[in-house]
Amino acid sequence: MENIKVTLVISVVLIIAAAIGGYYYGSGVGYNKGIEIEKAVTTTTTVEEVVVNPLEDLPSTNPFEEIVNPFEEAYTNPFE
Repeated sequence: MENIKVTLVISVVLIIAAAIGGYYYGSGVGYNKGIEIEKAVTTTTTVEEVVVNPLEDLPSTNPFEEIVNPFEEAYTNPFE
């Protein structure tokens, strides 16, 4: 019975040590990778190159845009 307790304690300690080591290694790798990406983006590109407006070349969807309105200037507002 005592042998099982010792094995259980050793297993729990190893699992905790592995979790702490994995967290420490993973956070260090992620931090360094983020710094490298930030340096690459800020040194090689500008904001104008990164931001692209997909609606810039959108054709007009108004079918009445070129039609002349004969009543456009017919009414004048008396309160203006």
